[in-house]
Amino acid sequence: MLEIKSNHMVAIFNKGVALGELKKIEESIVCYDMVLEINPKHMDAIFNKGFALARLGKQEEAIACYDMVLEINPNHMDAIFNKGFALARLEKQEEAIACYDMVLKINPKHMNALSNKGVALGFLDKYEEAIVCYDTALESSPNNSDIIANLVALLAYSELKY
Repeated sequence: MLEIKSNHMVAIFNKGVALGELKKIEESIVCYDMVLEINPKHMDAIFNKGFALARLGKQEEAIACYDMVLEINPNHMDAIFNKGFALARLEKQEEAIACYDMVLKINPKHMNALSNKGVALGFLDKYEEAIVCYDTALESSPNNSDIIANLVALLAYSELKY
């Protein structure tokens, strides 16, 4: 019986992933909830549910999922990063930066964490610190158009403020 439930759970999880890829977000969440009824500590289902909730703009609920993942694995870099992103969307820049800093302790060259930290610092009018983040990211990926665009926007915005 346990094996049947386990196989069933894998199929439901995979269906949730496929539905998410098809942008059927609400349906994917239903699948993840079904998986979590079978195994409440299924870390991938919790994480994917958080990601799906964030895609729906439900940042607080997404953060709750990421926190559950982090209870299971405190060094889950993607959960830390996504929590930071959700916090930034809620305009909680300081908390977002703390998450990005945790990611950067694990991987100092994580370009998305560096770039997003730069964005958050820009919102806090900490332009020089933001530029350092962008410069560090560009060292690893000098042609990254997203990072360049963020840096240009920051420089233009910071000049408007002065």
